[in-house]
Amino acid sequence: MSGIEFHGDSLIVRREPNALDELAIDFSAVLSDLGIKHVFVAGYLAILTGRPRATDDIDVLIESLSKTEIETLVTKLRDVDYWGPAMPLDNMYGNLSEGTNIWVAPDGQTTPHLEVKFPTDEFDRASLSNSISAEIGGASIPIGPLELQIAYKLYLGGQKDLEDAAHLYTLFGETLRESRLEHWATELDVFDKYDRLSET
Repeated sequence: MSGIEFHGDSLIVRREPNALDELAIDFSAVLSDLGIKHVFVAGYLAILTGRPRATDDIDVLIESLSKTEIETLVTKLRDVDYWGPAMPLDNMYGNLSEGTNIWVAPDGQTTPHLEVKFPTDEFDRASLSNSISAEIGGASIPIGPLELQIAYKLYLGGQKDLEDAAHLYTLFGETLRESRLEHWATELDVFDKYDRLSET
């Protein structure tokens, strides 16, 4: 049985996990084992919900951690055979604390990879603190609230971003929390784009 259900704080995806899903599930398990709060955001959510587009990465926000906590994470990642395709995992704390991301992937793999970063603004922090669960392949991973993800995609404004926003809105329009979507559209100053989206 295939299909997708969305009920405000829970997304259920009824299909076999693909390579991106498996990477997200495995990485989420590592973070959860260490008690690290995290959330998957951006284009991966469109793909998770059935949008057929290519991507090389999965964006994941993790809570801000100390240097010692990051060192513990790096040790754990190495223990379960992850590496840094673009730069060594030893650079993780430096990158994250400066507001940039770091690539993480299974050993020897370049794509797909995870792009890990600390929250850098109120919208990142809102995604992290208001995450919902996505269930796929018998696993559950935290994802950003769809209303915020749609508004943020409208804010980014690239062709792929606008198509992602339209996909999510078209798929879940009847079950999205309109007041929250309007709130984030207002906060991100994209209410006119949201108006056009809602009229299509």
